Amino acid sequence: MKKLVFLIVFICMATTVVAQKKQVKERAGKNSEDKEFPTQYAFPKEYTGTYAGNLNIADASGVLQNVPMELTLKPTEDPKKYSYTLSYIVAKKKDERKYTLIVVDPEKGLYDLDENNGVILRANYMRQTLFSTFEVNNRILNSSVEFRNDGRVFFTIIVTEKADPRKTGGEKLSVTSYNAVVLQKAALRKVERD
Repeated sequence: MKKLVFLIVFICMATTVVAQKKQVKERAGKNSEDKEFPTQYAFPKEYTGTYAGNLNIADASGVLQNVPMELTLKPTEDPKKYSYTLSYIVAKKKDERKYTLIVVDPEKGLYDLDENNGVILRANYMRQTLFSTFEVNNRILNSSVEFRNDGRVFFTIIVTEKADPRKTGGEKLSVTSYNAVVLQKAALRKVERD
């Protein structure tokens, strides 16, 4: 009888240990959810550096252009401001767009991208991605910059034409849709620079 009780207690303890080990593994990021949605790094602090790759510009007819591209994110003396530079190599010349990324309210994911010319774009950071939507010259641009923990950045801009909108629905629910006309995508990797 004592052996039977000992065996039951041993099985219960073994089951508890296995369950605890499983929980520890899951907390350590070994489960499938953590692979899909990894632990976020502190933005923008832990993503500083230079990322390089190729920007692919396309429309419905196909690829229009491939352009070498870089994104550089650097801290400044002000802890709430970061240098945010997009560089493109066009006709063997470097075209730089220098912005300042301003931390407005990180708890709410609010940032500003200051073009340093009087134009300030609102940006929202969610799930490792910086989103910005703005309108210029009768076009709506949706931008997303996804920062991965493995040193990759995925950059996307969708350009939508406001001309010739399509309105459907009725009096209670009217919906206006627009035509996307250009897609810009880049897969960038972190590079080491001196």
